[in-house]
Amino acid sequence: MKNFEMTGPAGLTDSFIDDFSDKDHELSNGEGKGVQMKKWKPFTDFVLSKLVKKAEIINGEALLATDGRPVVAIASHGPNIAWMPLAALVGRFFIDNGYGNIIGGMYPHKALFLIPGLKGYYKRVLGTPTDANTVDDIVNLLKNNEIELTGTAPEGANCLLSYDEYVAPFRSKGMIAAAIKADASICLMAHQGAEDWNIRADLPFGWSVPFTNGLKGVNIPLLPYKKINRYVLLCRRYEASITSADLENTTKREARLLLNIEIERIRAEMNLMTDEVKELMKKKSATLRLAKPQKVKPWKSNIFQIKNQLFPSDEAYG
Repeated sequence: MKNFEMTGPAGLTDSFIDDFSDKDHELSNGEGKGVQMKKWKPFTDFVLSKLVKKAEIINGEALLATDGRPVVAIASHGPNIAWMPLAALVGRFFIDNGYGNIIGGMYPHKALFLIPGLKGYYKRVLGTPTDANTVDDIVNLLKNNEIELTGTAPEGANCLLSYDEYVAPFRSKGMIAAAIKADASICLMAHQGAEDWNIRADLPFGWSVPFTNGLKGVNIPLLPYKKINRYVLLCRRYEASITSADLENTTKREARLLLNIEIERIRAEMNLMTDEVKELMKKKSATLRLAKPQKVKPWKSNIFQIKNQLFPSDEAYG
């Protein structure tokens, strides 16, 4: 697709992908336990052709199970449906590089399954392991290599709320626990670009609600009434500070505390990655503005400067 682009370290991406041992792996489709990535094609084609003008995935090879361990992707949800181009880019990456037979799946919020027909769609097309209902079920799938890529956006329902950090506090922590218990590889994903599909209604004067971990307002969803100009997704491997061995012979309280520390580290890293993506978006925009300069009268320039000082741009949408 013309609007899809994959970037990575110079001279690394092609050879890295060619060396991936599971490229020719023929894996059977597991109903209710993930689907082959090529099944995502209807979804990826629709999103990347109808909803996005230009989409870019950076360091997509971090999603590949090169060390023989399955990969658990922990993604930034973003406000409302900002995750949709992310899922499409992941599917396109696997399909275009010859890994359509890889078994994968994504976990949405369970409330979506209350909508008639949607559970079946996620099961058939997006590979949601609907037959795996507990953390231990996911751990077994990963340990037995029945699924090679799975993931979720742990912010969950907090995507409806606006926080002082782009990546909101996590509500769903089970997938992170499953990844650590299964000693799976972890890939973090941060993105920017779909904020046009949302309106932030924040408290005035930068206020936040006390004792809420930075809650500032609500996100009001907009239907994808137009194509977003540019969407950038950054992928990066993450090394957890604890393993399954560290959780053995611990009490439930001790295990919970260890996992909570790791979860906060992951959220902090994802917010730093989001800052990087924002800078990439700004640099690209600056290049485009220099390539197509606009003539502005001096008195208008002064007005623009005054406006920028009085009303600085929202950092979350930089």
